[in-house]
Amino acid sequence: MAALSDYLESGLLNYVFRGQSFTLPTNISIALTSGVPADSNTGATIPECPSGINGVSTGYSRVSLGDPASAGATAWSYLADDDAQGSGVIKNSGQIVFNTALLDWGWVSGVAIVDDSDYGEGKLLMHSQLSNPRQIYMGDNVKFDYQTLEITFK
Repeated sequence: MAALSDYLESGLLNYVFRGQSFTLPTNISIALTSGVPADSNTGATIPECPSGINGVSTGYSRVSLGDPASAGATAWSYLADDDAQGSGVIKNSGQIVFNTALLDWGWVSGVAIVDDSDYGEGKLLMHSQLSNPRQIYMGDNVKFDYQTLEITFK
């Protein structure tokens, strides 16, 4: 992931340096975007792929990885080799597979991590531009293979 949202940055800074409480998310979901979100976006304002067009479902929905308190260790791996090299990295522990497109989703060029599995809801946590953006057509499947979605702080 390339960027933290303003929400996550301010929450972490206030938690670490000012001792203020920060509520951990009870859900981590992956969203696809038609542009790269801005740090100030929310789960409602990210340029997310359409879930419906003219009242017809496109088949798009976020992929929920569940509550990190209970499912985080199975959804994400933290490799000692990465830590030993001085660059902590977590990666997805399994495939992240989106529903088959029932209609064209359009251009997909970004990814967002949000704290709500419902379309258009929640808080944006992190976002990035995809290294391989593409047009998603009816019948296409989008997935992140094992250990291809990496999160680091630099």
